[in-house]
Amino acid sequence: MIKAVKLSDNSVRFGAKPEEKDKDKNPESRILPNTLNTRMMQKYQKTSNAFLEYPIKGLRGDVNSDFYEFLSMGIIPYLAGSAMFMGLFNLVNKALDAKSAKLAVTGKKMALGVVLYGLLKTLTPDLVTRPVHWGTGVDIELPVEHVYYPLPTKPGEAADIMPQIQQRKVYDSREFFRKDLLQKDEKYGVAYHDKIAKKIGLGENLNDSVTETTPIIQSIVSTTKTAKSLSSYAWAGVGVGLAVQNSWSDFFDAISNRRRHIAKPGEGFFEKMGSRFKNAGANFVDISKTFGKSFGKACKTLWTGEAGTKGFMKHAGKAWILFSAALTAATTANVIYKARHMGKLANKDIIDKTKESTVI
Repeated sequence: MIKAVKLSDNSVRFGAKPEEKDKDKNPESRILPNTLNTRMMQKYQKTSNAFLEYPIKGLRGDVNSDFYEFLSMGIIPYLAGSAMFMGLFNLVNKALDAKSAKLAVTGKKMALGVVLYGLLKTLTPDLVTRPVHWGTGVDIELPVEHVYYPLPTKPGEAADIMPQIQQRKVYDSREFFRKDLLQKDEKYGVAYHDKIAKKIGLGENLNDSVTETTPIIQSIVSTTKTAKSLSSYAWAGVGVGLAVQNSWSDFFDAISNRRRHIAKPGEGFFEKMGSRFKNAGANFVDISKTFGKSFGKACKTLWTGEAGTKGFMKHAGKAWILFSAALTAATTANVIYKARHMGKLANKDIIDKTKESTVI
């Protein structure tokens, strides 16, 4: 049921237009540079809001709680589940240490597997998105700082609403990607679509490159997201394979034998804290170096197989790495080929002008 709005109602107020206000207080949505620093800041802001802000709004029934916030909270079970598994494996280790050192190490490997799974799944999408960007001109990871104005929650609040920011991407939506931001951005504009049209073989000097490239860009977004998902899960499996290698014993020993502060009689607070900071720095350096060496050994062992293994188990790691690389290359090539094929078809003169034709 739609209720009529009475203009005489005190709860309805009209503020000044955005251009009449201070621009600092009325920011606009904008495209951000696609750099590692930007992506890390976006991840941090989305994750912190997903834990600290969005659940409270949702449970409170806030009128401004939206689908973006619901999707952002998907990171909570992912991280909480990973932490739960790692904690569970470490608790099991304490019980197994007294019975079997080998079983205890297995628990540590499982905990490490959770970390390497998430790490490789997070880092490997660039193996797909970067080549697609080079080959088609479409960067589906292009970040956006989306500014929106929440609905008022109480009478008289409309004029004092503060703009809110969501960390999004230009191509979050396949059907409704942010062409408006691309066109008004000085770095992109129509030239961005002209470049895409040229790369995919659609032609140059088009009358309306934005309209003509749109359906092909939508296809690129769909196929790239699928390729990125398949590839990242395959490489995440490589991370689990690395974690189960026996090369991590030195790394686990470095963690177990890390420097610990031993209190001395009459030791002051600052002396105690200084000793702890010194130990923490030394431990970080030692553990980092040992991790790097163990990771390198694990990569080599996964490729060549553990000493003494034969048959399938000896070549299983190598086969999975080659499968992951082939899957990444094939799905990425498919995205670029399909985009260029669509561009050439759109650029091709379908009607043979030498033959008679009927215009309807």
